[in-house]
Amino acid sequence: MAIRASIEALPEPGHAVLRVSDLDAMPEGLALSIQRQQGPDTHLADDGWRRTEAWLIPDEVGRHGDVLEFHLGPEICDRLAGIATIRLRVKEPDIGVVGTTVVAWPTMLTSGAAGSSGTYDDTVRLRRMQPAAAPVEPEPESLPPPFEPPPPAPELRAARDPELVVSRRAGPNWAIVVILLLIVGGAAYAAYDYFKINPQDVIASVMPPKPPAPASGEPPKKSVRDTVAEYLATKPPPNPEAMLAKGREFLKAGDTASAFLVFRPAAEAGNTGAQLELGTFYDPLTQPARGGFTPEGARAADWYERAALAGVAEAQRKLGLLLAKGGAGLAADTAKAKTWLQQAAAQNDADAKKALDALPK
Repeated sequence: MAIRASIEALPEPGHAVLRVSDLDAMPEGLALSIQRQQGPDTHLADDGWRRTEAWLIPDEVGRHGDVLEFHLGPEICDRLAGIATIRLRVKEPDIGVVGTTVVAWPTMLTSGAAGSSGTYDDTVRLRRMQPAAAPVEPEPESLPPPFEPPPPAPELRAARDPELVVSRRAGPNWAIVVILLLIVGGAAYAAYDYFKINPQDVIASVMPPKPPAPASGEPPKKSVRDTVAEYLATKPPPNPEAMLAKGREFLKAGDTASAFLVFRPAAEAGNTGAQLELGTFYDPLTQPARGGFTPEGARAADWYERAALAGVAEAQRKLGLLLAKGGAGLAADTAKAKTWLQQAAAQNDADAKKALDALPK
């Protein structure tokens, strides 16, 4: 599913924060796939660039409200120097790829820790760890002569005008004082009236804009986990058969993530139909792949085998086909594949018979 992302360079060279919104996922275990456009090696790994996709787990991932923050270090930032845009994918454990987008990479200072060969330069790292040299004390300069106060000035006294002294003792001129107060007060009020600021304008200038309110009559959109949690919390709680039907309902509506979250507890409870459905999420032979899940042959074989041992012909056939071809980390095993295809064919599974005939003799 599409997500929004932005990258902010931090003051420390070689460090940045990736902020991802519109992604309903837990921070624990999230992994990133970073891909560039130029060059034969386009996928970033922990040891440099590769031709095959690699997944990176940042040291620190946290959630602040609706935003996930990934802290990226020099092993990522230094190697992306000079690249304008990257393709970003986010993978959640046990679910698969939950978000993808293209994001602009900002210009930032590199730390120099990642060498040009794509590997970490230990020499630079050790050089950065050396203690700073002791400051060199400047040579003492000749001190200026001690300060000598100037000689006291002669006391000057002016003869006072007796009439002036009498007028001062008589008290202030109150008419002049009142006029001055009126002038000062009027100027202050005019300044306040001219420069006064509406408090609402100040609040609006510093607060982020509020998201648009939903249209009248339309409830806010629920997340995938909220939808599934509400369903699983119903009374009476749904049984595995009901969960299987609900998961297939989600699949029909195109909501593969909700379907997976409903199939999983039903499969763990022993429902063979849910085990079969769950295996197809990881099966590299599933075309098209379901919801962007990363194929894992061993996991697909494990879920198929649980249903196959219960005698489900379709699971026996799918397990046999997967073992015959292998893939996604699962080694091919023709002998086991033949055994499972024979069991499915014995239950009159036509596709299993065709696959059995196609196996090398």
